[in-house]
Amino acid sequence: MVRLISLALWFSLAASAFGQAAVEAGLGASRAATSTAPAKGLGKSIGGLAGRLDKALKPAQKDAEEAPAANSPAPTASAAASSAKLAPKYEDAEAIEPGLPYADLIRRFGPPAMSMTFDGETTLSYSGKVGPYQVKVVAGKVKAVEQPQP
Repeated sequence: MVRLISLALWFSLAASAFGQAAVEAGLGASRAATSTAPAKGLGKSIGGLAGRLDKALKPAQKDAEEAPAANSPAPTASAAASSAKLAPKYEDAEAIEPGLPYADLIRRFGPPAMSMTFDGETTLSYSGKVGPYQVKVVAGKVKAVEQPQP
């Protein structure tokens, strides 16, 4: 008798477990179907957009390429030399000394690679020939220079 009851319970639980599995599978399938359906034609849309954008930009690109060639002569060596003269030449960071005003520091050594300010003290990083330099500036003047270790 006990076996018959346990067998009946087992079959009834198995049937409900099977029903739950079937419902969950159906829900998962419906989520998958509704989430991918809007993206079905996305590849074609992006491809069409890229093609239209390419068509729109090609005439402008041709105009830009042809205009300088027609209106101006080819650059000469003197033009290249004059553009090289415009690039500023800065001193090596090894020459930074305490007491140097901040304006002179920037003029002579250029802008720092990195700058941090904390409690009124600014730490600037400069690259030198032998390595990085940390320059501490307080009240508009160089307070200290930490040179790289050889």
